Amino acid sequence: MSRPSAPPARFLIFDSVGDAWPKVALPQVAFAGRSNVGKSSLLNALTGQKHLARTSRTPGRTRGIVFFEIEGRYAFADLPGYGFAKVSRDERDSWKTLLEGYFSSCRKLQKVYLLVDARRGPEEEERMLAEYLSAAGVPYRWVATKVDKLKRTELKGATDKLSGTPWLDAGGPPAMCSAESRTGIDALWKDIRSAFST
Repeated sequence: MSRPSAPPARFLIFDSVGDAWPKVALPQVAFAGRSNVGKSSLLNALTGQKHLARTSRTPGRTRGIVFFEIEGRYAFADLPGYGFAKVSRDERDSWKTLLEGYFSSCRKLQKVYLLVDARRGPEEEERMLAEYLSAAGVPYRWVATKVDKLKRTELKGATDKLSGTPWLDAGGPPAMCSAESRTGIDALWKDIRSAFST
């Protein structure tokens, strides 16, 4: 069976202060994760474009919300990375304000995909974001990235790290993905399309 073709995608708009995202009228899903989790690589794998989302060896290059138009009907929101980004406290605070405004006010947001490195599992910042989304009533699902780095015997342990508590189980079973090997990419696309159909 041939693999489904990637959807047409293009850069739409960048928002660093909260005045641009309200102009995005398309239904959208957002991608959040630590600065070194492979978010840009996953977005590129989903869209089949190697350079749509910028990848960098320097964590934290996304300094605001980047929107990409998908198939002319939807939008992906690439959220600022956190954790290892070398930015000032003031800039971190501005990101927090930007994201809280987006999560609480964007009526077009259908779902948030919370990315974690499959080798580490969720850490404190991921837990806090999941709990915030739960409190705000924003649907989310965990996505474990870089599963190609795990041995087959390690996959169950990685899955177990993403289950067992309300804030972990809220979005259903985690999506296990690899941008490098394309493991789980088609299954994740199925979930994304389901989010857009609600």
